Amino acid sequence: MKNWIACLVLLAVCAGATAAEVYGTVDALTGSATVTGQDGSSTAVTTGLKIYEQDTVTTGHEGEVHIVTEDGGIIALRPGTVFRVDEYKAEGGENDRTFVSLLTGGLRSITGWIGKHNNSAYRVTTPTATVGVRGTDHEVTVIEKGDGDEPGTYDTVNEGATVMKTPHGEVQGEPGKFVFAPKGRAAAPVVLVQHPRFWAARRLRMEERIQQRKEYFRARHEQMREERIRHFQQVRTERRQERQAEGRNRQEPAMEKRNESRGERAQRLQQRREEMRERRREKLQKEHKRHKELERE
Repeated sequence: MKNWIACLVLLAVCAGATAAEVYGTVDALTGSATVTGQDGSSTAVTTGLKIYEQDTVTTGHEGEVHIVTEDGGIIALRPGTVFRVDEYKAEGGENDRTFVSLLTGGLRSITGWIGKHNNSAYRVTTPTATVGVRGTDHEVTVIEKGDGDEPGTYDTVNEGATVMKTPHGEVQGEPGKFVFAPKGRAAAPVVLVQHPRFWAARRLRMEERIQQRKEYFRARHEQMREERIRHFQQVRTERRQERQAEGRNRQEPAMEKRNESRGERAQRLQQRREEMRERRREKLQKEHKRHKELERE
């Protein structure tokens, strides 16, 4: 198990030139789930599968998927969930961002270095609200038809703090509290006085493993970020060198053409000089012959 976690870290850090497009790696799976790419093609989710920007992950009624993100975060998708990666970049710089959408169902999100270093670069969008963080471990749930619960977006905090926003206002979420934004009503989010009913009815089968992953990756955030920065610095250097080499390759034929043109011009000049010398020689020979003929006369 320890070697498997280390392998995931290595995969996250040592990705290739398209690493900025990779969101994360499936770390654990139970039940069924599918991932649909931007081109509309779908495949079954398996452990070790890469999840990319613009991918949509859908879990079955008993499906759970845990994803380790490239910045060392953890996303746990609950049963009956539709989740999409909208925008993602994790190069260790100011432009890092993680913008995702929860269309229905639930997810638990433990932020990686992106949420830690830049709160504004993290956002979960639902049909009724957006949720930002203050460096956190939180859970968002979208209820479409509530069994005793009003449809809308629910957010609860395990650690840190969140901010839920709608066009009508915002409210901060704190540990142990539930923040709610209703569906179909023009209202600001509110803090609920009691937990929603669906919370007690949940049946999760892989929850105990999340804390272990959380502690493992959190202890390595800075190391992973520094290695990520060095990796992309090397990638940029290699790309710059490739562009310079391509530029030289394009310039060399042009230089050869210019050199060839210069050689051709020099050759033509030399040929004209020789032709002129030959004409002068012939002219002199004719004049000399005429002088001889005049002398004999």
